[in-house]
Amino acid sequence: MRKLLSLVAVVALGASMAACGSDKKSEFGAGGIKVTSDFGQKPTITHREGEPDKALVTEVLKEGDGPEVKKGELLTANYLGQIWRDGKVFDNSYDRGAPSSFPIGVGGVIGGWDEGLVGKKIGSRVMLSIPSDKGYKEKGNEQAGIKGDDTLIFVVDLVGAAANDTKLDAEPATSANSKIKVTGELNGEPKVTVPAGTKPPAKPGKPVVIALGKGKPVAAGSQLIGRYVVFDYTGKKQASTWDGQPASQTGPAQPGAPTDQLQVGPGPGGQKGALDGIAGIPIGSRVLVELPPTKDAKGKAVNAFAVIDILNAFPAPKQQGQ
Repeated sequence: MRKLLSLVAVVALGASMAACGSDKKSEFGAGGIKVTSDFGQKPTITHREGEPDKALVTEVLKEGDGPEVKKGELLTANYLGQIWRDGKVFDNSYDRGAPSSFPIGVGGVIGGWDEGLVGKKIGSRVMLSIPSDKGYKEKGNEQAGIKGDDTLIFVVDLVGAAANDTKLDAEPATSANSKIKVTGELNGEPKVTVPAGTKPPAKPGKPVVIALGKGKPVAAGSQLIGRYVVFDYTGKKQASTWDGQPASQTGPAQPGAPTDQLQVGPGPGGQKGALDGIAGIPIGSRVLVELPPTKDAKGKAVNAFAVIDILNAFPAPKQQGQ
């Protein structure tokens, strides 16, 4: 009987130890990775000992209820990137106080992002374990301390996404006081008609609201997600985010897409900008903005205006040292 009780005790102890081992193992999620903190907060990443998975690992840590991210959209996200080998955090947007935006699914970012984030819902927190062949490949990234065979771990909070066919949630403005007529659907490239003989203003005036959005007012010191077309005062198009970019030595050709390079001042040093008048206008609006004159390569004055779709707005990133 005593031997039987001893055997039962050993079996029970073994089961208990196995359970403890199982609990310890289960503290890590997919790819042997554990992430703490909630969506929107700077995460802390730990991982199991040993080598990382050789294939791309994707885990939705918290699923959002927004639309799915589509190929070709400008994805806005907060993120933190860490090297598996030494645990070094080589980049993160949380310390900058603002999300970053990237074209997704079109080769504008590393392959693991393109493959792992398209199809995920806005509002989600996603963990990616990215092997080198879907990261920076054999060249690595010396400046970031990434070697050619390094696996990278990212935690990505999907904040928003926009495309050239994203429709503005707006109503036509009834008091658009401008000689220039702006037409076109609110999910397409705007067109303009400029009366013959129209001269540029001596000084840019306030933005003219063509369609009034239903979102929050843009705050001063914001970085806009937007689309735009720049015209001269004959009505000729000079530049447009609807136009794609050709391939370069650093990347493949990119289709037309919204941009995050629209700053509403004041800037970090208090400097003013051409888009400062957009402050207070609701997100979702289409506006006409008269631009200050510039000079071309020959020193000739160039006068232009822009029609801008305000798709979203976020605080401008903190400058280093702030």
